[in-house]
Amino acid sequence: MKRRAPDGFTLLEMLLAISLIALITGSIMGGLHLGRRAWETTRASEALDEVESAARGVTGLIARSYLFSTEQQQQGLPPPTEQQLRVFQGAPEACRFVMLSEGGAQWGGLILTEIGGAPGNESVELAVWTRVFRLQDGFAPSRGEMRKTVLLRNIASFELAYFGSPEEGRPSVWSAAWTNPKHMPELISVKIGANRLGRVIQVAATVAIREP
Repeated sequence: MKRRAPDGFTLLEMLLAISLIALITGSIMGGLHLGRRAWETTRASEALDEVESAARGVTGLIARSYLFSTEQQQQGLPPPTEQQLRVFQGAPEACRFVMLSEGGAQWGGLILTEIGGAPGNESVELAVWTRVFRLQDGFAPSRGEMRKTVLLRNIASFELAYFGSPEEGRPSVWSAAWTNPKHMPELISVKIGANRLGRVIQVAATVAIREP
């Protein structure tokens, strides 16, 4: 009489099956982890590129700062005011200057330009305000009278620092604001922080300004 084989798996077969399932699960989870890391790296790279692009835009505009002359003095008109004489206005979170436009989609000639942060619809924005520069108005026009272009949304910080001589005859130093109304700073430090991917991505750059 033949002996009937017992039903079910032996201990060895069960251990082998568990080992195979563990190997397959580990391979799948490893692939998912690598895919997630690659996706996160791509998103982080895109976020960094976005902030760096805004920094390049800011430094590119500042580099086009133009030291204009007061034509009123040459035409025998009334003496210009301080707002008409000012060539660069710098604060810790914004700066205003006159730049030489290259035309294209922008106005030609001299452009009054301001760069700074401002409340947006959903977050704080880094923006540029522009307007045709008129000597009789100087730096007086408000942001509401200028055209606004948003460079970067959801910013955490925008910081500026200025290097140059604060007054005639004094040595150049770094300061949080620019107080010399007749000259432009030699260097401007730009720091931008943006809220991305649950953290703050920061980019810093320095631009040199050369007076003609």
